[in-house]
Amino acid sequence: MFALSRAFSSDHRRRVGLLTRLLDAEGAVRQRDALRNLDPHLRRDIGLTDGEIETELRRSAWDVPGNWRR
Repeated sequence: MFALSRAFSSDHRRRVGLLTRLLDAEGAVRQRDALRNLDPHLRRDIGLTDGEIETELRRSAWDVPGNWRR
């Protein structure tokens, strides 16, 4: 029984981890799309240069801030 419980627990954590990564990637894509579509005056208002924004937009969907990882 213990081995079955431990195997289930490991499998469950793996699925939750995958789901979390997928949701984080989807959130990053959504936020980067919003950043891409900001008007120039709004880009200046948030204090980012065009170069910083371009760097962010080139990041992979899987490349999310560390504080998003639980």
